[in-house]
This record gives sequence, structure tokens and C-alpha cells, in this order.
Amino acid sequence: MSAVRKFLDVFAVAAMSLVPTATGAMAQQPRPAGSAQEVSFPSNGETLHGMVFTPPGTGQRRPGMVLVSGSGPEPSAEQVRAFMEPLTRTGVVSLVYKRRTAGYSVTERSYSQLADDALAAVKALRARDDVDPERVGLWGASEGAWVAPLAASRSADVRFLVLISASGVPPARQTAWQLTNSVHRSGAAGSIPDSLPLKGVRLVAGLGQFPEADYDTVPVLERTRAPVLAVWGSEDHTVPPAESMTTVRRALDRAGNDDYTLKVFPGVGHALSRSSDDFSGAAAIIPEFFDLVGQWVGSLPDQARQASVDPMPQQDRVSAPVTPQSWYESTGFQLVALSVFVVAFAGYFCVAAVRKIRRRAGKPVLRRPARLLAITGLLAPLALLGYVVTLLLSRSPGTVVGGFALPFLVVRILTLVALAATVALAVMWWRRRGEVHGGERIRLGLLLFGGVVLVPWSLYWGLVFA
Repeated sequence: MSAVRKFLDVFAVAAMSLVPTATGAMAQQPRPAGSAQEVSFPSNGETLHGMVFTPPGTGQRRPGMVLVSGSGPEPSAEQVRAFMEPLTRTGVVSLVYKRRTAGYSVTERSYSQLADDALAAVKALRARDDVDPERVGLWGASEGAWVAPLAASRSADVRFLVLISASGVPPARQTAWQLTNSVHRSGAAGSIPDSLPLKGVRLVAGLGQFPEADYDTVPVLERTRAPVLAVWGSEDHTVPPAESMTTVRRALDRAGNDDYTLKVFPGVGHALSRSSDDFSGAAAIIPEFFDLVGQWVGSLPDQARQASVDPMPQQDRVSAPVTPQSWYESTGFQLVALSVFVVAFAGYFCVAAVRKIRRRAGKPVLRRPARLLAITGLLAPLALLGYVVTLLLSRSPGTVVGGFALPFLVVRILTLVALAATVALAVMWWRRRGEVHGGERIRLGLLLFGGVVLVPWSLYWGLVFA
């Protein structure tokens, strides 16, 4: 199998995927007599590869559409072909291309660069003999719904936009909202669903490890003059559908663009599937969606339309800004706290190692509570950091038993033991203060200081109270 054909394994059209399987009602429909052709085109010094799916020929030029993928797991080639079949039956020539790998990863990506790639694909599609260059547009799903409008704002060659599950809030805010929903739906209770997702995203974004965290689609939409078809699922738990729908509508109104259709499909999730957001193998995009796309694109550009807006879907909770509201919520403060823990707790063992190497006589005073504090005080913040990263990557709080997420419960136990050891060390030191001298006093003082800093830190992260 050629490298180009392998791209079918990496096409994703939603935050996870907008691809159905080859089973179910959609797969039972007859296959079109169209064709698929490998293509390549340059963009920003890199050659991108893709496939053009063409409906059965009629001798007339067809509308064309470039599909801008979202992020997430990679569907199989069979899933991609199954997805393209109903889209091809609408009579649209569609170009699907492999997303660039250089400069695109979990911690690195540029929507500006991705928009340039989309425009390069538009140029390649417009050059085809079977495509009407005056009826070529962009399809953007999930993350692609941030990229496609940006591309359209840069070129009049983009004559229409089809946006699927577009987010009207910045990526970091959308991710925090998605994680909050995921944790709530897992059955976890207490401080995890209430605050941990937002605080975790804030920390990662502040460390510069969340690409395009604050990207704002509103100024781009306010420059959009092309017709827009935007659709959402009423059960979308990945992007806030009601907020996003409102944002898109207001931005297009400010642009003076009244040629838009905002559609909500009831009972489906982010992937426009009856299986909601889980993107399982049984997922299948509702056929009504493809009917709508075919009718809407087919009517361009001859039919003048006025704005059409469905009633807004019900949204259980409102997304929250990721920007720190107080000084102690900042990433800088969190890094300072982490530095204190490393110096105070790891330093205790470093000094012990030096004492051993130099063969210093005598055992340190208050050895047991000091060691317990040093171990648990260092492990707790490191374990929390690891848990936050895992939560962001997996979109799952882990195993939940009785409302408790077990990984978070372990972090909480470590923290509570460290706080108890802090109190024990302070009490025992006061009672035996006459036995602590010189360097040992400094070492225990640092240890206690770390334990004191651990108190507000643990309260902020919800590690003390359930």
C-alpha cells in the first residue's frame, strides 16, 4: 500500500472523529459509482498528500469541498471510505488530505499554518477540470472549525463554509468544559468535577504546553462574508453547543453576513452520532446530516438565503474562563510552590546523603516524622501533576468507585499523611527543642516550611476536603 493511501488511516473529522463504521444502516446503502484519486500539493515547503472523491460523472463541473480535519484518534481506511460514500452521493467533489506532521503535535500546532494548508488544498481542488472553481468551499469539523474560517478570511477563493461542532469559546476553555463533563459523567464526586479540570488546563496552558490555548474565533467570523452552514448535536459534551451557536450567530451578524444556516440535530453528540460522544465502533453519523449538506451546497450560489437559526439546545453547564482570577491561581505561583516542595522535601534526603558520605556521627533528631513528611510531601505534588497530565490526555478521571476517582484518592491520601506529619513534626520538635542544634535546625525548618506551604496548596487543589 502506498504512503498516500495510508493517509486514510489518519483522517479525523471531529475532536475525536466524525467517521462512521462500515456497519449499520449507512453501510447498507448502495455504493456510488464514483472514484477516488490520489493527489499531492505543496504547502509551506511541505508536500501534502490526499485523496479526491468524485461522484459519477455527468460532464458538468461540480461543487468542490476541502475537508479540514479535527484532532483525535485516527480512524481506519475502511471507516474513512464509509464516511465519504454518503458525502460523495450528494454530488460534491471532496478533497481529503493528510494533516501535516511537522509542527503538529499534542504540545505544538499553529492554526495559521493549518489554514495555509487548507488554502493550498483549495487551490489544488479549484484547478481540477471536474470542479467549478466558483463553488469551492471548506468543511471544518471540531478543531477544523477553528481553522476553516481562518482560511476563508484570507482568500475569496473560499466560497462557502460548512462547520461541524464548531466551538465558540477558546480551545483551553473548551477543553476544560469537556473535561468537566467527562468527570461528571464518570460518576466522580467532590472537588474533582467541580474544579480540577479547569485548574489543570490553566496550569498546562500557563506552562506553554497547550497550543493555541487562547485562540479567539470571533474576530475571524466577524470578517466572514461567505455563506455558512454550521451544525451541532444537541447532546454535544465536547464543545458547549448553546454558547457556541450564540457566538457564531452574533459574529456573523456583526459581519453583516445574513447568509447563514445554524442547525441543531436532536439526540446526537459531537460526532453527529446517536452514540453521543463516545465514538465507539457502533457510531454512525445520521443520514439527515448528509442530506442537509448536499441540499445546501447544491443550492450555491444561485439561491439567495436569509439567516436560518434553529432553537438553541439545552446546555447543562456554562463554560468558565481559564484565565487566572487571583494571584494564587497563576502558573507562576504554582511553580514557586513546586520549587519549595523540591527544595524542602528532596533537600532533606540530599543532606542525609551528604552526611552519610562524610560519615557524620549520630542519628538526626525526629527522624521518623521528618522522613514521612519528606517522602509524602514530595510525592503528593508530583503525583498530582502526573494525574492532571493523564486527565488531560485521556479525558478520563480513571477508575471511579463510590464517587471516588482512585488515582485522585491516592494523591489525597498522600497529601493528608504529609499534613499530619507536618503537625507531628512541629509538636515533637517543640517538645525536644533543646536537642535540635545547628544544621539540623535549618534542615527541619525547611521541612516544616514546606509542610506549611503544602496547606494552602492542598486546599487550592481540593485535596483536603471531599
